[in-house]
Amino acid sequence: MTSPYIELLGIYQEACNRHDIEKCVALFSDDGEIVSGGESYVGTAVIRAAHEYDQASQTVVAFRDFEVQGNVVRCTFWNEHALSRAIGNGGMTGQAEFTFDGERIQKFHILPPDEAERERVMAQAGPAIKWLRANHPEAVARWSGFDRAAGEAVTALAALWRAHQQEGDG
Repeated sequence: MTSPYIELLGIYQEACNRHDIEKCVALFSDDGEIVSGGESYVGTAVIRAAHEYDQASQTVVAFRDFEVQGNVVRCTFWNEHALSRAIGNGGMTGQAEFTFDGERIQKFHILPPDEAERERVMAQAGPAIKWLRANHPEAVARWSGFDRAAGEAVTALAALWRAHQQEGDG
């Protein structure tokens, strides 16, 4: 028998990949939290902004390899946004931890990738990031944050990198 928390994560994954922002937000408690990159994003407004980032950056996610302990689920977490697809690095795989309050997500903690995964991604993304920083620093600067504007910057950077590659300057 599967855990109701794993079932909820399946619903969440599906909503994320459809970019159904309202459904994603509704799956979090009112004081829900996303922790990513050492930053904590708490409350409905910032949970919405994070999912707007995912929509604008065309991010897709997958959760698998679940371990349930009480109301906490640890799992493998994969995500890929438009720039990752343009670079062709296959996204990033790491770990995540979800804490539930009843049938809602209280906390989604995205753990940093292990060193081998970080090195793999950076080895593949390095040339693109270096070129984008040198040639489009204003677009790279807009990629800070966890909101729609930052997500739009990711998609714009992907388009710039694809155009560069098509020019044969790569």
